[in-house]
Amino acid sequence: MSSKKYNYCIYTPQDVAKDMVKSALDNYFKLGKNEESLRKVRIGDLSCGNGNLLLEALEELLKLSKEIIGKYIYLKEWITGFDINSEAVKLTRIKGRGVLKKYGINGEVNILCEDSLQKEGVKFNILLGNPPYLGEKNNKALFQEIKKTKLGEKYYEGKMDYFYFFIEKGIELLEESGTLVYLTTNYWLRADGAKILRSTLRENGEFISIKNYDNSLFCKATGQHNIIFTWEKNLIENEKIEVQLPEKSFYIDSENLYDEKEKILLADEETLKFNKKILKNSNFFLKDLVNINQGIVSGLDEAYIFDEYREKFKGYLKPFYKNKDIGKYITEKNKFWILYLDGKIVPDEKVLNHLEKYREKLSKRREVTIGRIKWWELQWAREREIFSKPKILVRQRCKTNQFAYDEGEFFGSADIYFITNKKDNINLFYILGYMSSEVFLQWFKYNGKIKGKNYEFYSTPLKETPIYYSEDKNEIEYIEKLVKEQIISFSVEREELINRFFKEKILEK
Repeated sequence: MSSKKYNYCIYTPQDVAKDMVKSALDNYFKLGKNEESLRKVRIGDLSCGNGNLLLEALEELLKLSKEIIGKYIYLKEWITGFDINSEAVKLTRIKGRGVLKKYGINGEVNILCEDSLQKEGVKFNILLGNPPYLGEKNNKALFQEIKKTKLGEKYYEGKMDYFYFFIEKGIELLEESGTLVYLTTNYWLRADGAKILRSTLRENGEFISIKNYDNSLFCKATGQHNIIFTWEKNLIENEKIEVQLPEKSFYIDSENLYDEKEKILLADEETLKFNKKILKNSNFFLKDLVNINQGIVSGLDEAYIFDEYREKFKGYLKPFYKNKDIGKYITEKNKFWILYLDGKIVPDEKVLNHLEKYREKLSKRREVTIGRIKWWELQWAREREIFSKPKILVRQRCKTNQFAYDEGEFFGSADIYFITNKKDNINLFYILGYMSSEVFLQWFKYNGKIKGKNYEFYSTPLKETPIYYSEDKNEIEYIEKLVKEQIISFSVEREELINRFFKEKILEK
C-alpha cells in the first residue's frame, strides 16, 4: 500500500510527542524511579511512521539512565516499533542511530517492517500511538481483509475506523498495569460504530487522563478534531480521571465517564446534575414522537441536479435544497432542481436521453449492480412523502440549533434531516420550539456530537434527545403560537419566552 493511503504524512508534532511520552513515563514511574524499573521498560508503537513518538521516548530514557544510574546506558529491549511502510522504517532506524550517537552510544533501535495487528507473543508495559485514520467507506478492500483475521473477527463493527484496531490490539499486547497513550480523532467517544472499542476499554482498564481538542493538532489535516488519552490496563476502584477540554479542566469519577448509552461523556459535576434534571423532568425522547429521516443520495449529482429549472423535464423536476438554505425557523428559496426518479416513476425519452451520457457511471453504483434499483434511479430516493408533508428541517452540521419548518415540497440532500410526526396529534411547532431552545442546545452540547465548532445533528443523537412534551393543550398552543410568529418574523423577545417556558418546565421543577 502507498504511504499516502495509510496517512503516513500525518506525523505527530514534536511538542505533542513530548507531552505524550511524559504522560506515559509519569504513569509508569508513579511509584518511584529506580534502576530496576528503568531496565524493565518496554515501549512499543504499533504504527510508528517516522518514529517521532518512539525517538522522543528513547531520548527521555537515556536522560533517565544518567539521572538514575549516573551514566548513559541503552537497552535494545526498551524500544520496539512496527510499520508496514519500508521507507518509514528505514528513516526511523537512521534517526534512532542519530539519537543514540548524540549520547555517545553506538547501537540500533528495534524498528520492524511488520503488520503489528497480526503480532502475537510480545508484551509491552507502555504503548504509544498515532495510528492511521481510515474509514471503511473508501477502504473496503482493507477492511474485508482484516475482517477475516482473528483480530477482525473479534473487534470489527460497522461504521468503525481502522485506527480502532490499533487501540484494541494495543490492549491485548499490554502487560497488566501497562500504560497506553494514544493520539486519535475524538469521534469515537460517542460514535455508533465504536461500541466494541468503548466496551473493550471499559472492561480491561481505566482512563488516567483525557485531553479533548476542538481543533486539529496537524497542520496537514485541518478537518480533524483530536484527543490524547492515557489509559491503564488495570481496573482501579473509584479512579479519578483528569479531563481537559478547551474551555475547562476537571476531575471525574471513572464510574461517571460512561452515560446510559455506554458512550463516553466528558462532563463535570455541574453537567451531570443538568443531565439528571433533564432526564428526570422529560417524559419522552424525540424518537418516541417523530420520525427522523436523512435526505437524498443521488449517487451522481451531476446527472440529476441542475442550477436552473429545465422546462423539458418539468414532469420530473422537484425543488432541491442544500443545508445552507436552512435558517432559523425559515428557509431560503431553492436555487437547485433535482430529477426525482424513484422506483415508482418511469422516465420519458427526454430524461433517458439526458441520463444516457452518465449511464456507465450510474450502472456501477452498488444498488444497481445488486439489482435493488434500475440504472436511471436515484441511489437513495427515500420515501417521497417526507419531502412534501409538514416537517422540521435539520442541518446535519451547524454552529447552533438552527432548524426550520416547511409544509411544501422540500427535496433535500443527505446533509439534511427531515423530522415528521409519528402521529397526527404530535405538534411539530411545539417540537420545533423545544429544539430551538437553549435547553435543547445545552443538552446536545454535553451529550451530542461536536466536530470542532459545529454540532453534528445526526439521526442517533437526535433520537436519543429527551424532551418535555406537555400534556396541557394550552401549553402546546402557547408554544405553537410563538413559533408560528417566529416563522413570520423573528423576535429576540419572543425567543426568550420560548426559552423561559422550557427552562421552567425542565430545569426549575
